[in-house]
Amino acid sequence: MQISGLFDIIGLLLVAIGILAILLGVARMMRQSDQGNTEIQRKSKGIILLGPIPIVWGYGKKGWAVAIIVGIMLILVWLVFRG
Repeated sequence: MQISGLFDIIGLLLVAIGILAILLGVARMMRQSDQGNTEIQRKSKGIILLGPIPIVWGYGKKGWAVAIIVGIMLILVWLVFRG
């Protein structure tokens, strides 16, 4: 078996596992919200990289600083490996 064929299989397996994890998480959230007495608080946070520019949202002050540092590190990795 060629190495590239093995990487293709591993990649597809990781995508399938990711989709399964998302579906299980959504099913769990729906089951918890059906109970009625529980109050679910959802928060969103993340980093989007538009080229070399990071856009950060949803973090507190400490988490926001960590997210900016991670964004800067990703920019540096991109600059090193882009060409």
